[in-house]
Amino acid sequence: MKVFKLICILSIACLTSCNVVQYATVPVDYAPKLVFNPDTTHILIINKLAFDSTKISRRKIVALKAGAYSAIAGVQKQLSLLPRVKVTSLVDSSNFTVNTDSVKQLSATYKSNYVLTLDYFNAGVALDNVQYDGNAQVAYYSIKARADFTLYENNGMYFKKLKGMAAEPESEADRRAGFSINNVARNAGLDALKDYLPYTITNYRPLYNETDELKASVVQILAGKFDIAYKILNPLIDGKDPKLAGKAAYNLAVVYEAQGDIDEALDLAKLSNQKMQSEYATTLIAELIKE
Repeated sequence: MKVFKLICILSIACLTSCNVVQYATVPVDYAPKLVFNPDTTHILIINKLAFDSTKISRRKIVALKAGAYSAIAGVQKQLSLLPRVKVTSLVDSSNFTVNTDSVKQLSATYKSNYVLTLDYFNAGVALDNVQYDGNAQVAYYSIKARADFTLYENNGMYFKKLKGMAAEPESEADRRAGFSINNVARNAGLDALKDYLPYTITNYRPLYNETDELKASVVQILAGKFDIAYKILNPLIDGKDPKLAGKAAYNLAVVYEAQGDIDEALDLAKLSNQKMQSEYATTLIAELIKE
């Protein structure tokens, strides 16, 4: 089961200049690490989170409540898709009321095996980096969210803390329309439950596009034509220009990651750093090792 698999590689960066960084989205699939009782499992979801109106504006609270509910709704939907798992949510989308009843009492009332509580949620826009296009500055932002849950057994004593985080780049269109945290909030909820769900993490990989060859490779990568991108990039890796070779090796590492070949992607990312030490390759190496 694919949870939120992207079926193609898409450009999410503004294309106003050849020097502006372009990104590829690269989905990575993971199998669940933990499973619930092999017999029928009933999970009750409640809200234990109250937003402090003395510290947060009313407008922001409305947005945060909508995001928090999106996180819960996403979790509820994905848990319901697991075999022999039934999910009941007591969370009210309109008022987002805090449930103060004891976990043990709620579990007994609704005959659930587990109670999942939302304990913390926050989201907002963060500045990632600034690139220079001549004398002009181009700022890159991300929408980031965090959602924390606790999964209790029906006795209310044994529990597991579940923390989730997610981020996605904010496009120019997003800024014009006014940012929405709902999608990234949903992904943060899924990240919190990742040990129990088959899921896909979407990595946003910057691509080098300074030269004609690199530009051509980026066009093919974003179109999902990886075989053509390989034919463009592979000859550059053994070229005389170490910087171009390093950038080509990095772009090719992204190609292999996008196809699920993590070992080959890691080798090429390391080769890229040997040719030309870069933050792009260093970051990719660290994340590929985790994958």
